[in-house]
Amino acid sequence: MRRFADRVALVTGAASGIGRATAERLSVEGARVYAVDLQADRIAGVAAELTEAGGQADGRVCDVADEAQVRETIAACVSRFGKLDVLCNVAGILRFDHFHELATADWQRILAVNLTGTFLCAHYALPQMLAQGCGTIINLASPHAFQTGKHIAAYAASKGGIVALTRQMALDYGRLGVRVNCVVPGAVDTPMLRADIQQGADWEANLHGWERNQPIGRLGQPADIAKVIVWLASEDAAFVLGAPIIADGGLLAQLLP
Repeated sequence: MRRFADRVALVTGAASGIGRATAERLSVEGARVYAVDLQADRIAGVAAELTEAGGQADGRVCDVADEAQVRETIAACVSRFGKLDVLCNVAGILRFDHFHELATADWQRILAVNLTGTFLCAHYALPQMLAQGCGTIINLASPHAFQTGKHIAAYAASKGGIVALTRQMALDYGRLGVRVNCVVPGAVDTPMLRADIQQGADWEANLHGWERNQPIGRLGQPADIAKVIVWLASEDAAFVLGAPIIADGGLLAQLLP
């Protein structure tokens, strides 16, 4: 099924994890993909692999927290492919700190990437989508937007902001042809999660502990979330607007692990 034939999709955080899986899924379904990430050594390879697999793709290094870089990236995507139909705001970072020990610079960087980055990408993509009369934006939130844990204040605040921003944007632009939604993934086996798990002395035990705590009995895979993102971006979800779509393996459903 090629639900995205003749459509152009820009994916941030596309060098690894959920972003990369989303770029791959969109490409398989016919989209021309503009892959964006801060990891210069990886993003060109992702675009090349998508092209070698039969898709149309290009890549660009971009810090989503940098307004000038975002503006130039959106313009470059439109110049390269002629339009922009789908924006997937996947890029994000995570840090654990006791709240009273959290450095202001770290707080600001997490909000800059996760929340302001989402704002900037949407801000510069929307004029193109409005000119076309259609488009869809998918933001990436987290269960921490609803129920959180210890030592993760900046991340939780940024993801809560994304849920609220998604609703607000949906109300502003739904009647103008642009659908905005967000996906709420649970614990997914990505490089970011593994970096956290491996901080312990016995990272394999930590990994199994994470798996045991999931009601579904396993960690999510990037492809699990990519399928939800791509569904939301497709016409199959044409009546879904302003929604936080939970894909967390039952994490938010449980009272106690």
